[in-house]
Amino acid sequence: MNFLDIHAHILPEVDDGARDMETAIKLLEMLKEQGVTHVIATPHFYPDTDNVEQFTETVSKAYNELKKEIEYKDLPTVYLGCELRYFGGMGKSRAVKQFAIQNTNYLLLELPYGAPITKTVISDIIDIKEVLGLTPILAHIERYSKVPGFKKLLKLISDGVALAHINAGAVISKEDAKLCEKLIKGGCISYLASDTHSVVNRPPYIKQALDTISSKLGRSAANRLVIKSNRLSDEIEGIYEQY
Repeated sequence: MNFLDIHAHILPEVDDGARDMETAIKLLEMLKEQGVTHVIATPHFYPDTDNVEQFTETVSKAYNELKKEIEYKDLPTVYLGCELRYFGGMGKSRAVKQFAIQNTNYLLLELPYGAPITKTVISDIIDIKEVLGLTPILAHIERYSKVPGFKKLLKLISDGVALAHINAGAVISKEDAKLCEKLIKGGCISYLASDTHSVVNRPPYIKQALDTISSKLGRSAANRLVIKSNRLSDEIEGIYEQY
């Protein structure tokens, strides 16, 4: 099986993810064991507190060091992306384009926890698509299910404005399993991601999640997520090879 994990905090010493190179390698080994062949490193960027130049320098250094470390190891291919936290007016900010995934037009977007989905938020997400020409991928959308305005996010997805992923950990959890099933059955989910941060506290659960989806919703439901991940992987690989 080929599988692209679109959301993983595996760059060493960058954010609250892998604390060192050893941890980064271990996470990649765990992902490989679960059938992951490609992974997007998505370090957090918080516009309110992070400096763009410093972030870019730190991330680039960690990414290049990780690539060098795994060059001759049989581990998943690592691409570079970012988990960008939402900020007001971002839909018209050209600077946002630099945070897209590996030279593609896909942007992994994190919404603030617990904050209502206002008209401004919806307008910004639409502008990310229509003004900036980027396709927003809403990170771990299951986390916003109890937030006022959640149905507006689902409407953006059904209208083709945005895509969304769920976390593998949520799929196998007691708290979010039913919600994840509902979102998958409703056609709201394009991707399954590990959002892994650490070996012990937040390890990857890709295989377990796919097995759970298969057992509860049928193999075809799990296969659809695998196919979508592979399509994105092929698209990124095609662009990657041009550089």
